[in-house]
Amino acid sequence: MWNHLKPLNLSKIKTYPFPEKKYFKEVHKKEQLLLHHTVSGPGKEGDVATWIKHKYNVGTCIIVARDGTPWQLFSSKYWAYHIGAGDHDQDRRSIGIEIDNWGGLKPGTGSLKMYPHSHKYLRYFWRNPVLTSTRKYYAHYGNAVDVPMEYYPEGYRGYNYFEKYTNAQIETVGELLLYWRDRYKIPLDYSNTMWDVSSRARAGSPGVWSHTSFRTDKSDVHPQPELIDMLKTIQTL
Repeated sequence: MWNHLKPLNLSKIKTYPFPEKKYFKEVHKKEQLLLHHTVSGPGKEGDVATWIKHKYNVGTCIIVARDGTPWQLFSSKYWAYHIGAGDHDQDRRSIGIEIDNWGGLKPGTGSLKMYPHSHKYLRYFWRNPVLTSTRKYYAHYGNAVDVPMEYYPEGYRGYNYFEKYTNAQIETVGELLLYWRDRYKIPLDYSNTMWDVSSRARAGSPGVWSHTSFRTDKSDVHPQPELIDMLKTIQTL
């Protein structure tokens, strides 16, 4: 279903104001394309606000909304911290893409549960008590959500349920990867090792990777079958 994909038509991109002081306006060779998801609800405003408040220059050049709109914060030739694996050269040489998504979801237990209230790297880290319902599913910050879900019977990175990426998002991600393949000559060969910490990814091997390729404490992105199918398809286009 992804054979029709072509490199992104740049007219599809919408720009979102992001302070120049919050990313590094430095040009470096790009060798890796790195997929993330935001762990948030619809809209990029909350994600951008979190990055602006962060004491470091954290962010990605693109956030892909649920309707497939690619919102650009800064040019892909520049960079910001987005991996957090201890090697800033990896941040410089990679392009991060955020997919707007709640991420991992857990069913309610009918009991009171404590959730983080704000991003752990901000100055304050409050705990948010939520009385959960056995009829609902809860995201990382305690939001009760009703969204299409992907179920992993064996679990993935501590979760059995994740919000599904929309077909529109997967399509836009594919178009972006094809565009950056042509612009930066980055290979799109699919490797199933991207879903776990990969020595190749950490060593800087060119290609498409996930945040989970670098860190055991991350669950973005999850291996949704439609996403894998797209990644396998575009390597032949």
